[in-house]
Amino acid sequence: MTLPTMSAPISILQGSATGSGHAHAVGIDACLDLINSQELTDGVPEEHLPTADAGIVYFTSRGLAHEPSLRAQVMLEGEQAWLDRIHAIRAALREVWDAEVEERFPDQAALDLVNAALREAPRIELVRSDTCCGVGHRHSADDPTGEALARVIQPLVEAIAAHATDRFRICANDGCRWVFEDTSRGGRRRWCDMNTCGNRAKVRRYRSRHAGEDDEAERAAD
Repeated sequence: MTLPTMSAPISILQGSATGSGHAHAVGIDACLDLINSQELTDGVPEEHLPTADAGIVYFTSRGLAHEPSLRAQVMLEGEQAWLDRIHAIRAALREVWDAEVEERFPDQAALDLVNAALREAPRIELVRSDTCCGVGHRHSADDPTGEALARVIQPLVEAIAAHATDRFRICANDGCRWVFEDTSRGGRRRWCDMNTCGNRAKVRRYRSRHAGEDDEAERAAD
């Protein structure tokens, strides 16, 4: 059996964050934010993570990784390769989310990408503490981005494992398809925002209905 190298950094769990200054536990919102970072505006894709700087801000603003470690990895791998990896994971997460909502099998290639990312999660282990034992995480020194992505994915995996995806939603506006979790009391929310996509749908229904009435009136006049 190969023991983990002692050169890898360890942080001790302290509630939801660690002494190392980043979060080990994040909510589903971090996953939703990543998926929605490629947004559809009237059906046209809009990229919100176009640069390494934008990607670094995504991770660091959520306490998922340290900026110096990420920048060092970008320099080593190259900005485009680093971004391509994040975009690929994002697309795979989108496929998994859509499959859950649509109650269908996800693409196997998407599952493979997500599973590969999950393998970069920090390892949990027992360490000495002031009283006896504590629980710590051993971090990967060479792939902080992979570790951060694994943390983003974990809440989605936990929800799927707990069969708690019944309130996963995709905006019913096909020109939007924003993903969200329905937290409404009745659990019947269809739109990402009633003031935008919801109202547009109402306007389309109104126009369609009245167009039909106008056609009937014209036929009656003839």
